[in-house]
Amino acid sequence: MQTIGLINLFEKITRAGVKDCFIMESTLIFVVNQGDIGKAVGKGGSNIQKLTRIMKKQVKIIQFDSNPSKFTLNLLFPLKPAEIKQDDDKIIIKAKDISEKGKIFGREKTNLKRMQEIISKYFPVKLMVE
Repeated sequence: MQTIGLINLFEKITRAGVKDCFIMESTLIFVVNQGDIGKAVGKGGSNIQKLTRIMKKQVKIIQFDSNPSKFTLNLLFPLKPAEIKQDDDKIIIKAKDISEKGKIFGREKTNLKRMQEIISKYFPVKLMVE
């Protein structure tokens, strides 16, 4: 029930269509429909700031894409890995350097686990980092 309320509030403020909402610790992750990312973020990030203030949690917005590789790239934003390739039921992320690889994994692999949880909801793939 809480998720539906968050989605309704998000859509009311941003006028962008929401595909899903994930509540992860102190962060709310909204997956918006393809093409709605500009509307969702707002001018100069105004909608994100407003939502953060109202919800008292950090807000991250991700644009959905029907291509699993492009959706993975959207999940990783603002990081720009060297390459993302899809191999059957695996998506392989090649990091540019050790620092970027660490950011992709996160402390105790939390970032990778979050991304895997989100991408698994839409595609039957496993994320791997090289």
